[in-house]
This record gives sequence, C-alpha cells and structure tokens, in this order.
Amino acid sequence: MKKKRISDYKDKIFHHRLTIVYKTALVIALCVVVFAGIKIYRDNQVYHSYEIVQTMQSVGTSSSIFKNYQGNMLVYSKDGISAYDRKGNQLWNQTYEMQEPVVRVNGPYVAVCDYQGSVFYVMNAQGPVTSVDTNMQILELAVSEGGIIGVALLDDDVVFLKQYSQSGELIADIKTTMVQSGYPISFAISPDNIKTAVSYLKAESGRINSSLAFYNFGGVGQNETDNLVSGYDFEGQILPLVVYPNETMAVAVGDQKILLMKGKQKPTLEKEIPLEEEICGFYYNKNNMAVVRRNHEQSGLYDVTVYDMNGKKQIEQKIDFAYKDIIVEDDRIILYNEARVMALGMNGVIKYDGDLGGNIRSLVPSGNRNEFLVVFEDGIRLIKLR
Repeated sequence: MKKKRISDYKDKIFHHRLTIVYKTALVIALCVVVFAGIKIYRDNQVYHSYEIVQTMQSVGTSSSIFKNYQGNMLVYSKDGISAYDRKGNQLWNQTYEMQEPVVRVNGPYVAVCDYQGSVFYVMNAQGPVTSVDTNMQILELAVSEGGIIGVALLDDDVVFLKQYSQSGELIADIKTTMVQSGYPISFAISPDNIKTAVSYLKAESGRINSSLAFYNFGGVGQNETDNLVSGYDFEGQILPLVVYPNETMAVAVGDQKILLMKGKQKPTLEKEIPLEEEICGFYYNKNNMAVVRRNHEQSGLYDVTVYDMNGKKQIEQKIDFAYKDIIVEDDRIILYNEARVMALGMNGVIKYDGDLGGNIRSLVPSGNRNEFLVVFEDGIRLIKLR
C-alpha cells in the first residue's frame, strides 16, 4: 500500500512537471508567433503621408553642414562645430577658425581638423575632450568608436600615420614613404582600438597599384615587424576607401571590386565583390552596405544594391532621382534630396516615397521608427510618417 502511494505521488509530480513544460512551450510558441507577426507587419508597413509633430528654430547658418549624431544633430561650419538634441537644445559647442573643416564621426566621438592644418579637436557626448597641435600638415583624419584618433601627417616627402588616445597622448607612429610602402590614401581604426587598416597607392613601372596593410597594436602585433600582421597587393587597382564597420570586419572599396576582410587579430581576405561598373556612392552601417552606380541605359537613373557584411545581396533598386545622401540601417535604407524622401525596406518594399513639405537640408532618423528630424531652410521639424 505504501509503495502504491509513493508511485502515485511520483506520477503526480511527473504529470505536474509535464503540464508546466507544455504551458511554457505554448507561451514560447505564442510569443514567437506574435513577434513574427509584428516583424512581418513592420517590414511591409507602407506610409503615404506625414504630420509635423514639433517645430523648432533654425540652428547654424545658411552655410552650415548637418550630420546625424546618434539620433541628434551635428552642425559645423568654418567657425565651429556644435551638437543639438532633437528639441533643438545645444548639447555642446567647440569654436575654431578653419578654411576647409574635415569632420569624422564614429559613435559618440567627433574629430575635426582643417585640411592641411596642424590642429585637430576631439569631442564626445559630454562635449570637447582635447585638442592636439601635430606641428605637421594633416592630410587625413580618422576616429574609432572608442575615441582613438588617427591622422596622416605630411613632412616633406614622408607621411606619418599617428594615433592619439582620447586625452591626446601619442600611442602609435607609422612612418611611410612613397618608395617603401606607397602613399596612404585612406585608413580606418577598428572599434576595439587595436587594428588599423591602411590603403596605399603605389606607382611602379609606370603603373598604378595598391596595397592594403593591417597593423595590430595589441599583444598579437607586438610580435610582428612594425606591427604589420597582414597585407595584400592589387595590381592596376585603386582602393580609395577603407572602413571598419565592426570589430572583426574591414571593407576596402576599389575601382574594380569591394574587398571584405575578416579577422579579429589578423584580417584576411574573405570575399571579393566584382564591380562591373564604376560606383558613385558607398554607404554603410555595422551590418549592411549600399553601393550606388549610375544607370547607363537610362539617363538620370541610379542602381542601388545593398549587401550584408558577408557579401550577400539583400536588395537591388533603381532610383529615378539625384539623391543627396543615403542612410543605411539594419532593415532599411533612406535616400533623400532637397525635395524627395524614399525609405526602402530590405525586403524591397518602398515604405515611403514623397516630399516632406519643404526644401530639405538634412534628415536624421529619430529613435522612433517612423519619425525623422528634418532640417529645412526655415527651421527644424520633427516629422512623423503616417
């Protein structure tokens, strides 16, 4: 009798646990269905009109340039650079006098210098951080997501690639010459602040060639000559742009192909995307990149192709207007000019195509999916698509 009671008790526990498992599985299944439904709805949602949620006064001047700054606005000119929130409140300001300001933005960090000047300034979300006088001509400027600053400095026939910490201390120095390595035309610093990718241009035997070099300033690179951990040569090609969209991926954009380089310590060539025609625009975020070519079959058309960072083609779209800028996000791209905005989903759905009621100077996506901070000639408006 006692054994039977124990057996009944164990059966009740087993069935109770089984019931819990079934209920948990049902809840999980319902959540998956709900989230999948929400995603499908969002991916296929189309907007046909808009409303003005808020109006703010103009900031900057008629010659100011506007950039997206983590959902806020970055405004700069020859006289200074400022950051404003979505309500038009100034977050910080840095004054200077420059003839040709070069501005680089990566995450919360902003770096600015005068082309062929000697001083660069560094700001983050809290405001100005430091300024450094390099005592040499600055040819190019880069900033990592972690705030490491890279500068290409000209000294007679030698170009120095130097890196500075957030506080302005020199932490790395690469000497390049045209004879040995070539002329550096683009470079980028990885988000982990360890790796630097450099595109060099060489003139050899009357022919233009390029090379791509990766330097590692962490523990791995200390065992290599000049911290050089990998490099590739490309005959008859030019690589005018190299970027670090994420910690393990570098992308070099050339006149004949796009090179995808992968590796957390020693980047290697993972894939090549051939370019049958010359591109006229390249835009990216951490996960996607948009390549723009002119459509030679019909004047005024552009072909936009979006790839993920593995080189897989996401969408192809013909654009029948001259765009001013393209914003790449994880699940859509946004193209706009002074009179028109097009939002295109990664599934090929055109989510919005129309005007926003004024002459657009700049457009900044907000934290909400269907809201944009739009800079017009007569003011700033928070606009919601409907």
